[in-house]
Formats: sequence, structure tokens, C-alpha cells
Amino acid sequence: MAGFIDSGTSNSVPILLQVLEKKGIAKESVAYVMPTHVHLDHAGGAGELMQLFPNATLLIHPRGARHMIDPAKLEQGSLAVYGEEAFGKMFGRLTPVPAVRVQETEDEFELDFNGRKLVFLDTPGHARHHYCIYDEQSQGLFTGDTFGASYPELNKGKNRFIFPPTTPIQFDPAAWLVSLDRLMSFKPERIYVTHFGMHENLPSLLMLLRSTIESYADTAQELSDSNNREKEIEESILQSSIDYLTDQQCEVDLTTIKMLIGRDMELNAQGLEHWLTTL
Repeated sequence: MAGFIDSGTSNSVPILLQVLEKKGIAKESVAYVMPTHVHLDHAGGAGELMQLFPNATLLIHPRGARHMIDPAKLEQGSLAVYGEEAFGKMFGRLTPVPAVRVQETEDEFELDFNGRKLVFLDTPGHARHHYCIYDEQSQGLFTGDTFGASYPELNKGKNRFIFPPTTPIQFDPAAWLVSLDRLMSFKPERIYVTHFGMHENLPSLLMLLRSTIESYADTAQELSDSNNREKEIEESILQSSIDYLTDQQCEVDLTTIKMLIGRDMELNAQGLEHWLTTL
């Protein structure tokens, strides 16, 4: 039995197939495709994978199931954020998943996966349709975007760098902090972050992530009356990241830092801008 947690976009599908081939795993042996949430960088390739894996079931948060069955609205929302040309390059096509092959995972749903228990946890904050998965055997959490994003290139300083993706449109700082507390209640030894990699030393990462979520919200509110607030928010949170990396003596030049996280900060500012409209 095999499964995938987060499929990436449809552009990722050939890479995932190569992994199966290298490991000698037949497509028919893939039992589950498990997107942590329906944002396209996590679930965009799930429909195509489901076509390729005849015995697989899609496990999805109840709030996200309808978008996997009919991705038209999901596609429209992403087009609004990225634009048609960028959308095509980044995400390719979206393939619907037949409803009979979709299973909704309620909070604390447990899956017996080859004798290891996986527990699915409702974790809003980044998105209301987000779950994380606790793996008892490894004492690890597959966290999607809930425990932030971290680029290996920026982890060359004294401490690792992690930041919250506040992409539109469901950023909820209060809910996010509660979700983080809930994840830590499982006393995990490690986290598996979709963007990117496995991380330990969780207390220090948690402290940074929590403080950044709070500072993002504070910054957005402080700039809420500005005539150009979205751009000013973007510049402020980017500079905060640069300041942290400089303080940590990260061995990466300013141009590379901006290349790596500049687009993320632009999208984060868009999410914070939308959040301000809901207050």
C-alpha cells in the first residue's frame, strides 16, 4: 500500500510517478491521495493522480471535497490571484475527481495505513479547509501550510527560517494560533512541511511562527488607513524577513533572498489585505 500527502500541481505528477518507479511500487498499489487542503500547490495535481491510480481514494477536508469534485470555482479563484498566463505555467490543468472516489475526513478521523495510525486534524488559520496528519509511528506531523513554509536555501544561519503563508482568502490569525497549540499537544518530534522538508527543534520554530503571525496581523492593522496599504504591507513583511535572516547571519545575499521569498510576500500581503476587509 502506498499514498501521497499533497500532490503538488499537475506539473508535479511526472515526478511523483518517477518516485513510484524507483521504489518499484505499482500504480495499482496507491491507496490514498491526501491533499492537506485544496490550494492548487497542494491539490492541483490530485485529480490527475486519481485518474492514474485506479484503486486510490481521495481523502479531503469536508470543506474542500466539493472543490475536488468540481474544481471550476477553485480555478476561477486562482485565476483571480495569479492571472491566466501564470496560472497555466504554474498549475496546468485541473481534473475533477468522481464523487464516489472522494472520502471526507472529519476531525480526528483515523486511518490504518499499513499498520500505522494516521490521525487527521482540522487546523484552520491558513485555510478553513485544511487538515494536518499526525503519524504515530514517526511521531511526526504532516503540516501542509499550517506550520509555515521554509526554504532550505535560507536555513544556513544560526537558526532556521520559517514564515506563515497568508495567501488569500481565509487567513485567520486567532484560529491559526489555536491550531498550532493543538498540533503541539501531540508532542511531535518532527514536522514534515510541504514547502519544504523535515524539521525538528520545534519549540524555536513554533516561537518564530507564532510571533510572525501576530506581527503580520499587527502590521496589517497599523497600515490599514494607508492609501497604498497592500504594497506597504508587502514591503514591511519582506523587510522583517530580511532583518531576521540578517540577524541569524544567513549566508545568502539580499538579491537571492528577494528572489526566493519576494513572490511569497506579495501573496501574503494580498491575503492580509483581504483579511482587513473582513474586520
